[in-house]
Amino acid sequence: MLRQKAGSTVLSLSLLAVFLAPLLAHSQPGAAPASAIEGKQVFVEKCTACHTIGKGKLVGPDLSGVTVRREDVWLRRQIKEPDQLIAEGDPIVMELLKESNNVPMVPLGLSDTEIEAVIAYLKSTEQQASQPAGLPSRYVPTVLISIAAIIVFTLIGLGAGNKKVDLR
Repeated sequence: MLRQKAGSTVLSLSLLAVFLAPLLAHSQPGAAPASAIEGKQVFVEKCTACHTIGKGKLVGPDLSGVTVRREDVWLRRQIKEPDQLIAEGDPIVMELLKESNNVPMVPLGLSDTEIEAVIAYLKSTEQQASQPAGLPSRYVPTVLISIAAIIVFTLIGLGAGNKKVDLR
């Protein structure tokens, strides 16, 4: 009888761990990588005069979702050498130029490291905009209490179900 209860307890705790691990893993979103933080600083210093992220068009387009709409290679070139893309007649740049009343983006003289950091920052803003999957952290205590109650009632039911019945 004691072995059965110990086995039930181990099984219950194992099930609890299986259910809680994914819930707790998604309850706290991670911090932004260092390059995204550096990219935010560069963006604020160099880009906010003409661009916003999710607040509408200024001189240049709103950059919300730009890393989803555009390839990284194109973004690097647009940030590093926008004048060359205009000279080449890049169709995307030409459309953007038309939308901005023929005010071209000027080369900002950013290093490759700064450009990568800005792109990382733009990607991080898109990740923040989407809701993380999983259980919101405010519901974790309720779920834990509910699971604990289920386990207790299961153990009580298993204990009550182990009575010997005399069939005479």
